Amino acid sequence: MEDKKNLTIEECEALADVFKSLSSYVRIHILCALRDGEKSAGEIAKIINASFANTSQNLKDLYNLGLLKKRRVGQFVYYSLADDSVLELLNLVYKLRFRGVKS
Repeated sequence: MEDKKNLTIEECEALADVFKSLSSYVRIHILCALRDGEKSAGEIAKIINASFANTSQNLKDLYNLGLLKKRRVGQFVYYSLADDSVLELLNLVYKLRFRGVKS
């Protein structure tokens, strides 16, 4: 939050939108599938074992929130993480959730 003492209502709402989006295990699965690089929507659908339509809708939502980048090559759209901060966020939440848990 870059040393801000107080967030505006609008900033809080924007952050809440990201957390709402990440409350879906499908969307988290998509982000994890992109850890090692760019993939097409079809490849992602296979990895997460979901329909193409469902995957596409979730990719659109993650893209609109700024968590993903996309590039079009002919009829295919390839997605990748927007930047390393997306993985940093997932790693941080993972550490918070599973700290002290032994497998």
